[in-house]
Amino acid sequence: MTEETRLPARRRFLTFAAALPAAFGLSAGAAGADEPQIPTAADMEGPFYIRNVPVATNLNRFGKPGEAMRIAGEVMNAAAPDQPVPGARVEIWQTDGTGRYHPEKNGDYGDFADGDIDMRGTVIADAEGRFSVMSLFPKEYWPRPPHIHYWIRAEGFRPLVTQHYLDTRPRDRPHRTAQVIRSQNPALFPAPTIYLQPL
Repeated sequence: MTEETRLPARRRFLTFAAALPAAFGLSAGAAGADEPQIPTAADMEGPFYIRNVPVATNLNRFGKPGEAMRIAGEVMNAAAPDQPVPGARVEIWQTDGTGRYHPEKNGDYGDFADGDIDMRGTVIADAEGRFSVMSLFPKEYWPRPPHIHYWIRAEGFRPLVTQHYLDTRPRDRPHRTAQVIRSQNPALFPAPTIYLQPL
């Protein structure tokens, strides 16, 4: 038996997930089952956060222009990296394919007409901590590279606001950057694993 086959099955999956079509994300330097992982770094909230957006299966509800893309990732316990965080609420917002947010304002979902809210929504992590939602490839706008905003909340864990960066930029944040797999239709963004810090 090789050293590789002695690894736990989940560890082997995470090691090779980025190269597989069904990838759900890989954090650089994946830890062993009994080794704590550094929690995912917080990032600025960024512009135009809308509270209490409803659960969505497609962030692009009203057909904004852009390249169709599926976002898939997972939420895990930083103190026990093989332990998922089921039921985590993952709020996501981003630009459309032209670099615009909808709306270009902050506030609460109840402050807006339903038709004003697009390219944002909430997804709930499943029993394995996985989440998936349809979206578009976000357009970069100066001086920002293409990115996706997240607010993650789960009982027993510190809330986290962070961002993921698409493809290769910025180079100094490899733990939150992933390449879009365009060989899939629609394209897949295997979001880096989100590690939450327990309270």
